[in-house]
Amino acid sequence: MPAEDNVIKDALWCFRSETAKLLGLSVTQIHTSLTDGDNSVGTLTESFGQMAEFCANVQTLSAEGQKDNNAQAQINMLANNMSEAIDNAIVAFQFYDRLSQRMEHVSGSLDQLSHLIKDDSNLNDPVGWGRLRDHIRSSYSLDAEHVMYEAIMSGATADEALVLYREKMHESDASDDIELF
Repeated sequence: MPAEDNVIKDALWCFRSETAKLLGLSVTQIHTSLTDGDNSVGTLTESFGQMAEFCANVQTLSAEGQKDNNAQAQINMLANNMSEAIDNAIVAFQFYDRLSQRMEHVSGSLDQLSHLIKDDSNLNDPVGWGRLRDHIRSSYSLDAEHVMYEAIMSGATADEALVLYREKMHESDASDDIELF
């Protein structure tokens, strides 16, 4: 096999390997985004359902309040419950915002990847691939995303990276630390 064929084969291998890794990373981001989105929408639905129920109960108790001295205590309790449900809804909206940001990052990364692979001269350009990786890495704000990124870049499958991501998120949830995004 001529040396020129080996160079082309090596270039294609690098291109295929890098593309597979970056596409795997995008797949894991999409999966985590969809999961977060489903969870947020579920929380929002539940929170707004509770708030509607609380409001109906407050209206009933308010009407009965003129006859029952205990009604004011129940109204206060329902108002506190409604405040909690509103707080949960706000947190769910924040997670939805994170979902939107993550999908924007994936979209931008895929766009940069498409520009990189458009030109055959870029296929074996380690600087171009490095810039793309740096761009992707810098878009992450959560430790769990960095763990996922490192796993994929080290050769883990999307499923393996998702497991690591979820473990890290579980650790973050279990600690008292609040991670802002």
